[in-house]
Amino acid sequence: MSQPALSPQVTRIVGLYSFPKSGNTWLRAIIAGIMEMPGGPGVLQRYVTDTHYGPALRTAWNFQGRDWYFYKSHLKTLLREHHGQTIDTDTVIYIYRHPLDVFVSYLNFASGNVSPNAGKDLPFSYQSVDDLTPEQMETLFAIWLEHVTLQPSNKAFGNLFEHVASFKALKAQGAQVHILRYEDLYDRFNREVSRICRVLEVQDVRLGAVFRRADRRTQQNGKFFWKRQKENFRNYLTADQIARFMARYGAEMRDLGYATE
Repeated sequence: MSQPALSPQVTRIVGLYSFPKSGNTWLRAIIAGIMEMPGGPGVLQRYVTDTHYGPALRTAWNFQGRDWYFYKSHLKTLLREHHGQTIDTDTVIYIYRHPLDVFVSYLNFASGNVSPNAGKDLPFSYQSVDDLTPEQMETLFAIWLEHVTLQPSNKAFGNLFEHVASFKALKAQGAQVHILRYEDLYDRFNREVSRICRVLEVQDVRLGAVFRRADRRTQQNGKFFWKRQKENFRNYLTADQIARFMARYGAEMRDLGYATE
């Protein structure tokens, strides 16, 4: 397959990066809303490609006089080549989320209700997060407490703190990297989406319409998107488990802007 012909004057390549279960799919839906992409199955994978399921530069989307390529990745380093394509990313939008919400969101993703193959490396299988016994939750939490990932053998993703630090370092080196928190997007949607629009240099975006479009897309699969909320971890973890995590990673949590009490 030949590579797309890219013109630097009119083409932008934007990478959407995150540690898994940190809100990247919601971000993809927001990008689709900003760019006024149509609804329907297959649109995100066609125009805001998940690189774990297809080539990064799949199909250009024309908007406001430019051809845009958007791709999603969970790698902790910038993608340079993919499926024989050279990837020269112009802009990175990076989203991160409270590490304990990432933990429980991944537990849902790895459950029998959603994507049981994702949990094949866990100590045991389970149908849903609500079915986990306290002992099972503690077993899984202990892995997260030790590694800040449930897949410590996956060096390409690394752990959550390494992942965020990698893109902060890339930004410090002068790359165009826009970093946002899931919780800020949740609390101040219009402000955060306006910032994304400024980074992308797109004009006259109707923020209310973006919210409605993204909301429709993320309601299409309630199991995958599960619970779009803050501090859902408090519904599943004990006060002792939360305190143990904060005690161990207080400095890292404060660096990401989270309270440790």
